[in-house]
Amino acid sequence: MATIESGSDLVGHRLSAAERRDWRFLALFLGALLVLLAYFAPMFPYRIIQATTRFSKGTTIVAHFPVLIYRQHFIQARHPLKEELRDVQVRVAPVGHAGSGWSWLLALWEYPSYIPRLFSYLLVLLWPVLGALGALLFVGQAWFGAKGLPERWIPLTIYLTGLGPLALVLAWFHQFDFSTRLLALAQGSLQPRVGFWLALVGTLVMAFAALALRRETRRAVGNWWILVFVIGVSTWLLVRFKPYPFLEIWDFIYDGILVTLRLVITSFGFILLVSLLGGLGRISRSRLIYGIASLYVEIIRGIPLLVQLLFIWFALPQVFDSFGKLLIALSPALEKVGQWWIDLRLSPFTAAVLGLTICYGAYGSEIFRAGISSIHHGQMEAARSLGMTYFQAMRHIILPQAIRVILPPVGNEFVALLKDSSLVSVLAVSDLTRRGREYMARTFLSFDTWIMVALCYLVLTLFSSRAVEFIEAKTKFEH
Repeated sequence: MATIESGSDLVGHRLSAAERRDWRFLALFLGALLVLLAYFAPMFPYRIIQATTRFSKGTTIVAHFPVLIYRQHFIQARHPLKEELRDVQVRVAPVGHAGSGWSWLLALWEYPSYIPRLFSYLLVLLWPVLGALGALLFVGQAWFGAKGLPERWIPLTIYLTGLGPLALVLAWFHQFDFSTRLLALAQGSLQPRVGFWLALVGTLVMAFAALALRRETRRAVGNWWILVFVIGVSTWLLVRFKPYPFLEIWDFIYDGILVTLRLVITSFGFILLVSLLGGLGRISRSRLIYGIASLYVEIIRGIPLLVQLLFIWFALPQVFDSFGKLLIALSPALEKVGQWWIDLRLSPFTAAVLGLTICYGAYGSEIFRAGISSIHHGQMEAARSLGMTYFQAMRHIILPQAIRVILPPVGNEFVALLKDSSLVSVLAVSDLTRRGREYMARTFLSFDTWIMVALCYLVLTLFSSRAVEFIEAKTKFEH
């Protein structure tokens, strides 16, 4: 099995007293303690409890915030029709226990109904604590572990501690809902206190020390998962800093994302089944089965997916009608069955799943055929000589080996399916693309709408690609 050799002298043995005094370990330890202690000091001692927003024609919106300010920036940015923002007034009140980090975390847990809407604040406020605890575990393992420096923990420690300063700054931004106007109105009250600055120094010290340990490992620290994180965070920041129209777009298309994921996952399950049957048919010795499978693959691959979807939605009902009338004409006893076919209509979601399954099943059949054919025929002969039936040999011997060959192209097909699922919007399926079209038709904000839709698709496809690569790395053959 392949191993990763370390270039560090601190790995493989219990550290000596001199090695334990390495400045990087001490910096991680002291920085982590400073962060944990800083959360007991005042951090955000005041919060906005009420905001009154007035517009030019008299519209007034009063918002109360029981836990933390929420969506006030959106209220200010989204003006009523033909009105302009006139002024905003806020009321500020002190927070219990001087607004320490621990008191904020306890306050959020006391209001569980607000956790979903304030989850981002809970996450960024908790992240430096997680980084500090991770750093302490890392240092403890290095100081007292039998093998010294835990090299495999170095990338994780860098990630946990490196994001700490950014998380603290974003926690402060939540206090004024990412609105510079609100910060200016209550600048004296909303300025972070000593606990924030001590925690920020502690996270910076930990991040610098963890990064200095990079030379102690040959393991990859940066990978393409970082791109997924950067695109996801950038999209979230776009929504927070410019809530109108991007927050409104997100609220409008959010259910479309769920429909897209449900559609893709459901279709992919059927695609795998059809692909397996088609692939087995393409290698079958029966000329009839081989001919049917080959005819299916050649015809479907020659017709665009959009045309297939339109055929299923508009033309297939006429096929059902004709078949039902034929059954009724053949025998009066079949009238009930024939009428069932005449009345049969597919829902938009079912038609979309059927179209995607038929189209991608043809491409998947060739992938399965190639994967199965790549296994040496001697494997099948050996299995049959042991008394296995054809299906037993295929199930226990051939397919487990072929799946490792099939997995990369099948993963690519999943990513392609995720993107091509946008075509089902022509069938009145309320997927991500259709929801974007509906919002654009209502507001005429074409640029903003499609930027948001494109970013959502980008996050989904990048995450899927990285997940496929991870699974592939875990299942590939060792050379």
